[in-house]
Amino acid sequence: MIGAETATAAAEIERKFLVRDSGIVAGLAGTPLVQGYFSGLEGWTLRLRTAGDRAWLTLKSAPSGMTRQEIESPVPFELASRLLASVPPDQLISKIRYRLPVPGTALAWEIDRFLERHHGLWLAEIELPRADYAVDLPAWLGPEVTGDPRYHNAALAVSPGGAAPLPAPAELLALARRLLEGAQSGRDLHAGAD
Repeated sequence: MIGAETATAAAEIERKFLVRDSGIVAGLAGTPLVQGYFSGLEGWTLRLRTAGDRAWLTLKSAPSGMTRQEIESPVPFELASRLLASVPPDQLISKIRYRLPVPGTALAWEIDRFLERHHGLWLAEIELPRADYAVDLPAWLGPEVTGDPRYHNAALAVSPGGAAPLPAPAELLALARRLLEGAQSGRDLHAGAD
């Protein structure tokens, strides 16, 4: 079995904004993230992400407004690191993620400071329990970019030359298909072998 946690499948409802004042993260500890994207599963984006010494495979459907389907499962860090090493550097996303809880709620802002070729880009997103959930927008936020495809991480991962994501290696595609089949049938969504 791959990983020790159970996979999750849910509707992801989020809003995304540029950050006007990055000083909001002063004093917060950030987590370095590296992520890469792969093609090969019709209608889904395949993302591998490492955060510290942990790793996940995430499948995301095409967005519909601020909602999309998301299926995520932990994978071995060694597997993710090896597969991400095959991605050209200009197709990887490197960033530091900061988490800022919203007082009086269970919500939190995730604030990303992008590195490497996206240096200087700051984005903040918040996952909401439902699409019509009203959230107070703090003054440190800039313009909303929820519906702007240029700010989707998968779009940011496209190389400056426009090269498409690499085809998913067979082992990654097998894991992704297992997750998707589990989600569609309501079975355990774990990415590991039965």
